[in-house]
Amino acid sequence: MNWEALGAISELLGATGVIASLIYVGMQVRQNTRSMRAATYDSLVRSNGEWLAPLIQDAALATSFEVAVSNWAEVEEDQRPRVMFLLTQLFRHWENAFFQQQQGTLAPSLWLTWQEIILSYFHQPGIQEWWQLRRTVYTTEFREFLEASSPLASGIRTTRQMKDDDSNEG
Repeated sequence: MNWEALGAISELLGATGVIASLIYVGMQVRQNTRSMRAATYDSLVRSNGEWLAPLIQDAALATSFEVAVSNWAEVEEDQRPRVMFLLTQLFRHWENAFFQQQQGTLAPSLWLTWQEIILSYFHQPGIQEWWQLRRTVYTTEFREFLEASSPLASGIRTTRQMKDDDSNEG
């Protein structure tokens, strides 16, 4: 075997090694993307649970929240600061979900479920009143997303709306 043949074989082996390395890196990137999306979703679910905990533990706060969703002006004066902080945190949580979706770390199918919840609440009359008081604390992109949206025909009903429906049926 001459030196040219050995050189060609070496180049072929080198090219094969580069291709194998690229395939391996591609597989690692794909696995990392899956792991990142799983971690993002887990973080959002945990954050949602942390946000809900005070409402589950405090019936008066839960009631004030439901009142605020329907009509901000009807929230009792002593409950307004708590509900203001609660809504601010809720929309910060949703802004995080929006950001994760924009970054590609929240799977599109999962974003659709978050989007339905976000827009269902955003278009409630009391939230619209509250939003005018606090809209500037959120990113321009998130504000534009919300403010350019339309109410969903199949929006999620609040627990107060479900309770009102039950009262009207009986």
